[in-house]
Amino acid sequence: MKAVLLYGGRRVEVGDVPRPGLRPGWAVVESELSGVCGTDKAFYVGSYRLFKVPLVPGHEVVGRVVGGPESLVGFRVVSEINFPCWSCDYCKSGLYTHCPHKNTLGIDFDGGMAEFFTAPASALHVFRGPPELGIFVEPLAAILRALSLKPLKPQDRVAVIGTGNVAWLTVQALKVMGFKVDVIARRGSYKAGVFKGLADIVYVDEVEHNSYDVVFEASGSPEALNLAIGIAKPMGAIHLKSTPGSQAQAAMTWAVVKELQIIGSRCGTFRDFKLAIRLLEDRLVEPRLDSVYSIESAGDAFEESLNPRYFKVAVKP
Repeated sequence: MKAVLLYGGRRVEVGDVPRPGLRPGWAVVESELSGVCGTDKAFYVGSYRLFKVPLVPGHEVVGRVVGGPESLVGFRVVSEINFPCWSCDYCKSGLYTHCPHKNTLGIDFDGGMAEFFTAPASALHVFRGPPELGIFVEPLAAILRALSLKPLKPQDRVAVIGTGNVAWLTVQALKVMGFKVDVIARRGSYKAGVFKGLADIVYVDEVEHNSYDVVFEASGSPEALNLAIGIAKPMGAIHLKSTPGSQAQAAMTWAVVKELQIIGSRCGTFRDFKLAIRLLEDRLVEPRLDSVYSIESAGDAFEESLNPRYFKVAVKP
């Protein structure tokens, strides 16, 4: 089967690899569409070290089950990205996304940018919307994970730093929950204008310190943590959603003095996936998909995904 092979250092190839076999408790899925996410881009440019070389990327993936449990065969599905052991202490205590023995789809386990991929049946969720919506289940579930770790209070003033795909989904999720949101953007950002009508735009050079009870850092920039620390109110909270791969320097003294909570969150759990699916199927959250490339043009897709004017680029196997 054809697959995208990622080597890092802006090197992407399309090659033939064996089709995954079917094993007990697992399913084989024919890929329909796979999004290029921030982690994929970090792997591509080399700021995030690959865990497997070459890697078939793609964890924002949707497809149809062609082998596995009869209850799933023929259905369109999206996949959770964590494939845990279900027997260690972490799994038994409900922290299966942190299982030390897990594989992670598109990270250290070949993902969906291929004609077929395989996943445990327990990781698959039926999705009744089109593929163009299905690729957004995983990133939306990751955002909902942050909200479940520290729910917002009704009176909270909220800011989202960034104007990319994660910021777009975060603002909409917060709006569904009844929150008014400020988007913190670079002056001259093309995508900032897209948020008008959905959120108020505040430019980095005019945002006031100590302004927000909750700040979501979704810019993809390691420098943005300092900005988040500055604009958060004392006793406020900062949610980190960027995975740029590179290290950041932070004003830790001010984080301590202001008694801030800095909360990292990663992949969505079963519950987060279910809610993300409902929000997308009911069109309460409307993603933006800028361009779809064939698998043969995957190299162009990765390069184009770095274009700051784009929210999301996808590969169609």
